[in-house]
Amino acid sequence: MPSALIIGAGVSGLTSAVLLAEHGWQVTVLEAHAIPGGLLQRFRRGPFRFDTGFHFLTGAAEGGPFRRLAKRLGILERIAFLPLEPDAQIRVHLPAGGEFAIPIGLVPAREAFCARWPEQDAALRAFFRLLEGGLVRLGWLAMLAEPGTEPLGRDHESVSAALARCGVHGLPREVLGALSAILAMRPETCPLELYTGFAGTALAGCYRAVGGGEAVIAPLVERVEQLGGRLLLKRAVTRIHFDEREVTAVEDARGERHVADTYLASCHPEEVLRLTGPGGMRPSLAERVLTTPDSASAVLVFASLSRAPASIGISHHFAQLDDSELYWIAPSNFEGPAAPPYLEAMLWVPCEAAAAWRDSERGKRPAEYAAWKASVEKRILDAVVAAHPDVAGTITRTWSSSPLSIRHYVRSRNGAAMGLSHDLGHLGSEPMPRRNRLRNLCFTGQSIGHPGVLGCMIEAFALCGHLIGKDLKPDYEAFAGPTR
Repeated sequence: MPSALIIGAGVSGLTSAVLLAEHGWQVTVLEAHAIPGGLLQRFRRGPFRFDTGFHFLTGAAEGGPFRRLAKRLGILERIAFLPLEPDAQIRVHLPAGGEFAIPIGLVPAREAFCARWPEQDAALRAFFRLLEGGLVRLGWLAMLAEPGTEPLGRDHESVSAALARCGVHGLPREVLGALSAILAMRPETCPLELYTGFAGTALAGCYRAVGGGEAVIAPLVERVEQLGGRLLLKRAVTRIHFDEREVTAVEDARGERHVADTYLASCHPEEVLRLTGPGGMRPSLAERVLTTPDSASAVLVFASLSRAPASIGISHHFAQLDDSELYWIAPSNFEGPAAPPYLEAMLWVPCEAAAAWRDSERGKRPAEYAAWKASVEKRILDAVVAAHPDVAGTITRTWSSSPLSIRHYVRSRNGAAMGLSHDLGHLGSEPMPRRNRLRNLCFTGQSIGHPGVLGCMIEAFALCGHLIGKDLKPDYEAFAGPTR
């Protein structure tokens, strides 16, 4: 029986564990924290359960890729999806005021853009053809495109360049470009391929689930254990031992050595460099890991309210705030009238924003850090209140997190929210390789493939298919809708 040791119990690590265990592998997952999930963990404050970093599941409409993957993994029946406003699943707040509502589905979204800006009908249709052609090109997302769509797209093309090539300009170009904010990128640097896989699947359906991130993680953990796998919590890896050709053991914080045939690192690639020390990677790959900058991080604000924010509705909201992108949502509106009212808001910030306090202890941060975080929190809430005057005077208490919080939860370098940067200047269409010079050590997770919950799942399927010698894509494609 082949065996695998997986470092990290995030969505990619747990998905890999399920797939390998299903195919007869003996699987052990080591997780540094007391609870699994990475950025899909939740924390409690009074009656509220907040998501550390999870906000929505892209491609989660009926028959979409997320539901097919969940069905294939045996967890779909455990996930209860919350409703979205059909005609306004996403609301983009326009620079000059007002908003543009984007309905669920690529075709309805396209028609909404064309109806709003009929003078650019041909250009907008050309861009949506490019978007659908990119989904076909990616393979795993082809079912989202209309039948007969030809694969389209260019390597190393930015979203801005693609919009210009199609002739989209002015306000619709700003709105479509703004969706690159889902990836914490600007349209000038966001690769079209990445935008297609993430913004495209968001347009197709960006749902929430009852229980937030735990709705995905808890059934994955149960599935691993049903299949005979082991999840060991509070087992931070302290060393990866290797010889000239392969990893020989992994050592955890208790001093226990774990030996397996194959080792999967579902963590930031620099963490692997730290755990192996010199020689753990080819020099060229080590240099690439060290010189590729991180993705953006974020400040997240969680606020309890005295009444439900009716104007926020059951939509995802995006807006430009100064030189960054702001996202907010009222999860309690999705959950129904029985839920205590609250909202979540997130502003992308560079990891360096909190660098001055990186060496301070959690729970003992200096006053300067608290003041900085409070000032960002105020900017975020002021922007939300400006967009929704009915929220004014209803905020009863707030909590917030920063790049230092993300760094603690996922051990990403400096608090990166999506691992290494995937923009045109760095990874773009050339992601990190899944294999290392150590032949039995593989990488998975959002630094390697597409980021986000859906991207991490797909990356795990692709890697595990390689390991077991079977293309897993047909298995997942077979699960057509309806799927609940």
